[in-house]
Amino acid sequence: MKKIIKFYANWCSPCRAYASIFENTTSNYADQVEIHNINIDEDTSGLANKYKVMSIPSTVLVKEDGSFIKKDGMLSEHELTELILS
Repeated sequence: MKKIIKFYANWCSPCRAYASIFENTTSNYADQVEIHNINIDEDTSGLANKYKVMSIPSTVLVKEDGSFIKKDGMLSEHELTELILS
């Protein structure tokens, strides 16, 4: 199953604005993707480093084969949907 990961921080204004777009859009695809939210200030898993997250918010789609697509910045509902379906 694909994974969609949102990288954010509580102090990040664009991250807060993007949160509702991400939650509302991904909830429509919960049966197709695993949904993860990673606070970069609390990331002990090293995922931000693994996916080369240099700015936030960032969204990463991890495909079944392990390849990934990373998008930096806020995505619109349409852009996020296209990423999930890619």
